[in-house]
Amino acid sequence: MDKADVILALGTKINQASSSWDYSVINEDTKIIQIDIDPIEIGRNYPVSVGIVGDAQRVAEQLVEEVLKMSAEGKTNNIWKSEFQSIAKKRIQRLVSEKSLSANPMMPQQVYPELTKALPKGSMVTIDAGVAPGLSYDRLFFEEPRTMFNYAGQGALGMGFSVGLGTKLGRPDRTAVSLHGDGGFLYTCGELNTAVRHNIPSVSIVLNNSCMGAEKSQQKALHNEKYVGVDLENPRFDKLAEVFGAKGYYVEHPSEIADTVAEAVKSNMPAVIEIPVQEYFPPSAPTPR
Repeated sequence: MDKADVILALGTKINQASSSWDYSVINEDTKIIQIDIDPIEIGRNYPVSVGIVGDAQRVAEQLVEEVLKMSAEGKTNNIWKSEFQSIAKKRIQRLVSEKSLSANPMMPQQVYPELTKALPKGSMVTIDAGVAPGLSYDRLFFEEPRTMFNYAGQGALGMGFSVGLGTKLGRPDRTAVSLHGDGGFLYTCGELNTAVRHNIPSVSIVLNNSCMGAEKSQQKALHNEKYVGVDLENPRFDKLAEVFGAKGYYVEHPSEIADTVAEAVKSNMPAVIEIPVQEYFPPSAPTPR
């Protein structure tokens, strides 16, 4: 985005997440065309040159129709194409290199290739806020609509468990899995009572690094590793699940993940899988606006 003359922001709030936590990534001279169904979001985070209130899909279809009138065959930008191919190649190389990761506790990146092996096609995955669950965006693949559920921006920590229960209630024929860090799961783990009372068989995977990962990452980057209120002393989440009457699992090695997830899904009961992981600090640090 830092090289763009014009940005077509289609259904995005252009918030801290979509700007890679760096508000300066968009140049002041860049013109923005923002399309959103909610008029409040137009120009909320960045000044826009053109604001369009409407459904993103319908507006996109209209734009495509008009562009085809201008140039039915389209025009290839070989420079951009080459850049995109290079970025895609580097991503694949990075993901392949992660297969050689080895640590005890495991790195959070090691969880997702194993999780992919166990999830049935069409599984619904809810991604809570946080660093460890957030790594799934680049490592899980969603091929069907309405199978990935996440949060809209800041202030969403803890939404994963409740939303995960809701997805299972909405489509009981599908496998429902929610991904959490330990900090996020602590926000709403009391809803295990709800899951058990109403027999909602969703599977919650807690990546436990004993800290508030996003906040600790920010304090590391912005406050010279002066940490305040970000390290946690947790219960055993698998044991906590069992106290409520749910299934509890504790996984310490990547090779155990796929079989454990499959077993939890097959149990047809509310289940919590705790996976101890290393702290991980993203390479790109947030910057103040």
